[in-house]
Parts: sequence; C-alpha cells; structure tokens
Amino acid sequence: MSVKIYLSPSDQPDNVYAAGGTNEKAQMEAVAGSIKNILDTEYACETVMAAFSLGIGIDGRPREAKDKGCHVYLAVHSNAGGGGRACGAVAYYHPGSLPGQILATKIVDELGAICPVASNRSTPVESGMKAFNGQGFGEIRNPASLGLIAVLAETDFHDNPQTAQWIVSNKDVIARAYVNALVNTFNITKKQAAKPVETGALLRYYRVQLGAYAKPENAEAMQKKLKSLGFDAIIKYE
Repeated sequence: MSVKIYLSPSDQPDNVYAAGGTNEKAQMEAVAGSIKNILDTEYACETVMAAFSLGIGIDGRPREAKDKGCHVYLAVHSNAGGGGRACGAVAYYHPGSLPGQILATKIVDELGAICPVASNRSTPVESGMKAFNGQGFGEIRNPASLGLIAVLAETDFHDNPQTAQWIVSNKDVIARAYVNALVNTFNITKKQAAKPVETGALLRYYRVQLGAYAKPENAEAMQKKLKSLGFDAIIKYE
C-alpha cells in the first residue's frame, strides 16, 4: 500500500516575519506547495493539500484528510518565542504513534542539516500532547483521534531575523528536507522513468488476412476499399 500524505500549512497571517516583509501563512503555504510538487513529480505516493478555507478543528482539515483516505497528517508551521534569539526546528508527534515520532525526528534532523544557524533547542522533538495542560495541539490531537499519523513541524523561528530570512530565501531547499524525511520514514520509492524507445531496433510485423477470393477482381475491389479507408492493403496469390 502506498502512503497518502495530507499537507496542512499554517493559516496564521498575523504571525509576521522579522525579515522579508512576509508572514507565516504565506511562507508555509509556499513550502507546502513545494513539498507537494516534489512528491507528485518524483515519488510514487499521493499527496493532498489542505483546503485553505478549512480550520484545524476535528471536522475541518483532519476530517478532510480522513475522508480523502490519507495516512499521514503533516502540519507545516514556523515558530516564535525566545525574544528573537531562539532558533532551530521543532517537531511534535502523538505519543501513541511510533511512525509519527520517527517522522518528527527525521524532519528535525533534515532541517538542522541545512540551516546555517545552529539550533539552540534543548528538546527539538517531543510529544504534542503535553501542550495546553495535556489537551495537546489541535493538529496532533484531532488527526490522531481519526487514526492518522500526525506530526506538527515548526520549520524554524520566524521572529529571529536570521532564521526568518533563511526561510524566506530557501523555501524549495526546506521543502526538499521535508520530502527526504517523509521518503525515509515511509520508504517511498521513486517513480519509474519510462523506458526510451530504441531506435534502429528490429521490428516484427503481424498481418491480418481479411479475405480469400476466387476471382482477382473481387480481391482488387476489397484492396481499393481498404486503401480508401487508410489501410495499406496488399494482395498475395497462393
């Protein structure tokens, strides 16, 4: 069974970036779009982009993901806090899901490997059900309750000018890091390229006999009719 991935980019336009004159919603929708494009083009899996009009309550994006037959719910966000000095990717998973924990870990590792600003996060990967006095993040709790593998990833900190600018300038590279994490977690295979047609190869022709006639004029009449229809008809006498 091939994995089907649901992408839920942040819907928070009020979260303004410290660089680039942009916001979390715009940047994360762009990153998610690039993730989908890479997966659709290069890999043998299905992806669904969240309907941006839907919220993250259980009957919003999580329900859409479930109804469309998705297995993985990946929320793509950027972070804030630490007075503009915090940096590093953070990812949350549901404690009841080992694949979710693996995916969250691989996302943090992949993003950490490409960001020029070293992470200062002490716990970059943790349960998303610890938040809000054990209620958990909505995009962990709700999709998980519907049986999906749920991960919420904070790409890096958008209130840090250095990492904000890095996100803005490297969205396709960041998307590739997310793809690598998904591919390695779920063993997603590359699409097979079509085999090129060999020029100069020996061709075998198979012919169909349409009729046998005692009189040559009848054969010639059928040949004429077939040629008028665009067929290369021949008469063979035996």
